[in-house]
Amino acid sequence: MTGDEAVHEGVRAGARAARRLAELGVCVLGPGLSDAEFDRVEAEYGIVFAPGHRGFLAAGLPVDRAAPREEGESPRNPWPNWRDGDPELIRERLGRPVQELLFSVEHGWWPPGGRWGPRPADPAEAVAAARAALASVPALIPLHSHRYLAAGTGSGTEAGVAQGRPVLSVVGADTIHYGRDLAEWVEREFGDPDPGERWPEPAAGDRVPFWSDLAG
Repeated sequence: MTGDEAVHEGVRAGARAARRLAELGVCVLGPGLSDAEFDRVEAEYGIVFAPGHRGFLAAGLPVDRAAPREEGESPRNPWPNWRDGDPELIRERLGRPVQELLFSVEHGWWPPGGRWGPRPADPAEAVAAARAALASVPALIPLHSHRYLAAGTGSGTEAGVAQGRPVLSVVGADTIHYGRDLAEWVEREFGDPDPGERWPEPAAGDRVPFWSDLAG
């Protein structure tokens, strides 16, 4: 498969996942983002949507949960509203994976296997070293609540498609794969999966650098 073919397949796969989400009726869907809106959002926030993520949002923009909030449930909208959302809130959500991971570092976490070298004894120095290391890892773009897709590369290559494929659940240093692609994530998150089902891990070529290593 060529790079262009992989990009088109990623877009089609995202659109299929969006149609399944609409069938399940679990969110309020607005019109999908237009090419001009994608250009504006990517320029405003300095991001690039991977092809699957772009196809998903072009088919229909999730703007809120469909059911009324239950008592005790967070009032925050789990879906980022890329069209009309508060820019400050969107920036906060974009930065959350790194900020929460730095918080974990400050309180003693350090990646195993010597990835970042020895941990500095001083917590402030450890945070500074972690911040420098994290500057080169793929950016994560919020999908729903604390589920994320890796940003695209902007190069239109198969590598860029692969980086956007698995859905990651990220809370601080607690990271798991929550679907090998958007379609699998929709079923796992909103469908009626067997609680005992073991969900396959992404193929080696689809893993997201650094973040997939945290997931194991």
